Amino acid sequence: MTEPTAVLLMAYGTPYQESDIRGYYTNIRHGQEPPKPLMDQLVGRYKAIGLPSPLARITTAQRDGLQAALDKAHPGAYKVYEGLKYITPFIQDAVDQIAADGITRVIGLPLAPQYSSYSSEDYHNRARKAIEAHPGMEYLPVRSWWNHQELIHFWSDQLVAKKDLTDRPDTKVIFSAHSLPLRIIQGGDPYKDEVIGLSNAVAQAAGLNEDQYVLAWQSAGRTQEPWIGPDFVKVAKDLITESGMKTIVSASIGFIADNLEICYDVDMELAKAIEYAGGTLTRLNMPNDSPALIATLQQVVEETKAE
Repeated sequence: MTEPTAVLLMAYGTPYQESDIRGYYTNIRHGQEPPKPLMDQLVGRYKAIGLPSPLARITTAQRDGLQAALDKAHPGAYKVYEGLKYITPFIQDAVDQIAADGITRVIGLPLAPQYSSYSSEDYHNRARKAIEAHPGMEYLPVRSWWNHQELIHFWSDQLVAKKDLTDRPDTKVIFSAHSLPLRIIQGGDPYKDEVIGLSNAVAQAAGLNEDQYVLAWQSAGRTQEPWIGPDFVKVAKDLITESGMKTIVSASIGFIADNLEICYDVDMELAKAIEYAGGTLTRLNMPNDSPALIATLQQVVEETKAE
């Protein structure tokens, strides 16, 4: 029997319970514990959305959904693993399990559509470092997969379904993605261009005119250095208070799952800011473990193995 190919799905991870939060953010901060004010804020955010965060269940469902899809199309050819950056199961643990299962070919697939040296490459570096302990293992990294039609139409189909709303002159669609430090983009990183590419592709597929949508950035880190802007909260408030918009349609195309940045930053912070400004928010559904997302991941895996 031919040896299967491992598919290593890599994601940020999320605390499973309140007691996980300190260790999780200590890992994010490279071993430095978060100061009490920041820790209290983080705990408050997770309590607000509820623990366990839906992201934990969704990531596992994405793994299981991809496994089922690959098994149906290619019985016995792939085995899908979940490896997380900042909490168990860690990427290192997943690689060790792949080796224990006797698999020597690994496709590394970050669960982020756009490539960035700041985030995507860090996943690959962690996987490569773990693989060093297992001589003879081949690693095939996936860079970006934002331009797959299934993903584009997942977003555009929702906008088409809301055409009566988006065609109103007092409605604006805000596409958003996670902000990154500006220095990363100035260094030639393709992330911003890929986000722009996805927003334009979704808008075109949905039949939106240029004046019906705008791209903004969300969830910037709380550091002293500048991050990509403009921030989507400010953009939304300005659209309502200065441009006469009444409805904001939020499409967080830089993400694929209901995580803290969606359940808190969009559903709570953005929603509250829009309400205070006198407008209303409509938020598009996230891909999560939808058939469109699973089909996209399957295509990415098949294309990577064929290269």
